[in-house]
Amino acid sequence: MAGDGTRLPLVPLTDIVHFPRTELKLHVLDPSYHQLVHDLAELDEEARWIGVVLMKPGPRLDREGRPEIFPAGTAARVMDLETAPDGHADILVYGELRFELDHEIAGPYRQGVVRPLEEPWLNERDAGIVAVRQTIVRLLRALSEEVGDKLQLDVDDLASGDCAFEEMINRIATRMDVPAVRKLQLLTEPLPERGLSVLSILRSRKQVFDLLRPFRHRGTDPGRN
Repeated sequence: MAGDGTRLPLVPLTDIVHFPRTELKLHVLDPSYHQLVHDLAELDEEARWIGVVLMKPGPRLDREGRPEIFPAGTAARVMDLETAPDGHADILVYGELRFELDHEIAGPYRQGVVRPLEEPWLNERDAGIVAVRQTIVRLLRALSEEVGDKLQLDVDDLASGDCAFEEMINRIATRMDVPAVRKLQLLTEPLPERGLSVLSILRSRKQVFDLLRPFRHRGTDPGRN
């Protein structure tokens, strides 16, 4: 996928925002997507792309009677596709880049013309990037002590030099316990701002845990009434 005006099949989701450099498993049950699954299966692997977008909340329909979607999403390559005789499918996709939706076009399923959004180049060794990265890792380690495996993040892996800054930020954003619309806001931010936003959210979470810690301990102390 390259250039402006790229055509993509669109997969609207109700509560999931997909980020570049992350994997997403889709369980396709809706019969209206059987044709899309069939068409993807017929394509060469290099041509299997979809655009993952977020539906707007509430019963809001467009002029075609379809749920309205936000005009931002992630273009993803289909890495694995397994179909069942009843038309259901399991699809594993990998996010490649962000896009803005220009307009939708007619077809057997939802499709749109999108404009790819490139991330700004970052020097991974820049002092500011290093400082943000180290602070995020420190906050994640502290939060993991509070919530255990609920973060569903391998902090050691994120802290390693093999994990690029963009991948680290996007993997954290995917797992954050914030509304889907807030995640979409993160997706629309350029990477430097997104990193600072993730840092701010983690810092706020840590402050809440610090404030509540005495009360949580008091509630679990059998010696207190």
